[in-house]
Amino acid sequence: MAAAHRRRNRRPFALPRPRVFRDRLNLLESLEEDEVYQRYIFRPASIVFITNGLSNTLSRDTQRNQAIPPLLQVLVFLRFIATGAHLRLVGDSLNISESSVGRIVKDVAGAIVQIFRNFINFPAGERAAKVMEGFRRIAGFPKVLGCVDGTQIRISTPTENEADFVNRKGFHSLNVQMVCDPNFRVTSLCARWPGSCHDSRVWLRGFIKWSLSMAAYYMFCPPGRRKRISALCEPFSLNIMDEEIRK
Repeated sequence: MAAAHRRRNRRPFALPRPRVFRDRLNLLESLEEDEVYQRYIFRPASIVFITNGLSNTLSRDTQRNQAIPPLLQVLVFLRFIATGAHLRLVGDSLNISESSVGRIVKDVAGAIVQIFRNFINFPAGERAAKVMEGFRRIAGFPKVLGCVDGTQIRISTPTENEADFVNRKGFHSLNVQMVCDPNFRVTSLCARWPGSCHDSRVWLRGFIKWSLSMAAYYMFCPPGRRKRISALCEPFSLNIMDEEIRK
């Protein structure tokens, strides 16, 4: 009886799934520049630059003839962060399995942190002089080292200290402070404060504020920020300046 019961409940034998070799064209060649930007929020030249920097890290030492190339891995990662879509949807758009997309996102993110960590650095020495000259040519204001502002980056609901990450707009986020030079290159980035923190606190506790506290430099901040923060200069209009002169 026991043997008959086992035979009745035995699972049918499943044949192994055949390997599927999917078409993986170079999307940078098949899409126009604007189409690439709409899908990946980066221009083709920038994507190639990122790929060249990560190619040694992302290349797999494997004998398989269908290994995912570094360029496609970078495109998968950029598509994921640009859309925030589910891994399966990202994989379907690029003919890659869901599990592979998960591994690629993790690998590319780690490689970017490892390889490009020295690309974002605050100007000093001769570079600082070039940055100040660039700002002077734009607005005629001397000794400006950068433009600073904070932005709320939406995140998933955290499991710990959840209330600290709710910003004034009512959603969970990180308050990210960034500084850029006259060519819109990011020279400083701080992404370790929860969304409930005010921009002034992020600035007062940051490295850039303390490094500028003893120097005669300025950082432009958007209108409406607190004026009593040292080293910050709030933009003003020429009309307001003319009114002050007439008084």
